[in-house]
Amino acid sequence: MMNGVPRILIIRLSAIGDVVRVLPALHALRSAFPNAQIDWAVEAKSADIVKAYPLLDQCLVFERPEGRWAGATAFRQFCKGVRRNRYDIAVDFHGILKSGALSRASKAPKRYGFAPPRSRELSYLCANTRVKLHSPRLNRIDENLELCKALGANRHTQALTIPIPDDIQEEVDEYFDQTFDSGKRVVAIHAPVDRPEKQWPIAYFSELADMILADGRFEALLTWGPGQRPVVEAIRAKARRDPQIAPETPGLKHYARLVHRADIFFGGDTGPMHIAWAMGTPVVAVFGGTDPAKHAPLKPPFEVLYAGPKDPPKSIPLEKAQQNLRRISPEMAYDACVRIATR
Repeated sequence: MMNGVPRILIIRLSAIGDVVRVLPALHALRSAFPNAQIDWAVEAKSADIVKAYPLLDQCLVFERPEGRWAGATAFRQFCKGVRRNRYDIAVDFHGILKSGALSRASKAPKRYGFAPPRSRELSYLCANTRVKLHSPRLNRIDENLELCKALGANRHTQALTIPIPDDIQEEVDEYFDQTFDSGKRVVAIHAPVDRPEKQWPIAYFSELADMILADGRFEALLTWGPGQRPVVEAIRAKARRDPQIAPETPGLKHYARLVHRADIFFGGDTGPMHIAWAMGTPVVAVFGGTDPAKHAPLKPPFEVLYAGPKDPPKSIPLEKAQQNLRRISPEMAYDACVRIATR
């Protein structure tokens, strides 16, 4: 601690949606420690979310190379760099072995983390203050804020955004203004997901796009990320109408501005859904293999489509998750988009 000002390390390495959901916790920490040095350790895939964030002093990016040995070597070097910063407090919002190891390697005298079962892979052993959650179905944002309370950071806000540089705003706005000039509302539809238990049927996305375009009040924009263009091309090929395929976005800030310009976002439990929510875009989210209580947005405007049990098990089998998703029809999704557009 220098001159009575603590050095605080936030640890949330990935994934994109989970990094977004730590932002309210950052606000809480900054409110409690207005003069502190607050840094964030994050992996490169998610770093665009927190780079140049106004409440952060420094973003420490772990560039993970290919290969297990190379990755382990790079991580050890990253830990050494973190240790040199001499943090007073480390807060592990991730709760896995890697994040716990980084917290311990920081040599921070005060290391905060989740107690089991929220903590996984024995990461709680690396914390000397462990926070037990009062419910296994807390929203992930509320979980993170509970961890902040252990530091005395009780004031928080659910209001957040992802700062977008002016040049990126201008680039995305130019695309939007040239592509959509009819005055219709734009529905951003994000179909690709990394995990099959979250994948709404691709044919359903095509039907939804057709319904949105047939309505006459809306445009349909198919968004995608690295390596995902074949998915949106398959959707457009199956559609009877002609939904627009979004251009490739160079980074997450481009994507954030893109969905911010949209009037509605439709998609599954993915990072892009959480980005859209953070950017203030009304969200319709479809769930099947994950618990909406834990993973849906925390504040309106949003609507969740979910056809599973009221109290889902901790782990939903893949076949059951896909059954849940198939029970949510394109008509139900279209109706939800119309509802949220007219609120």
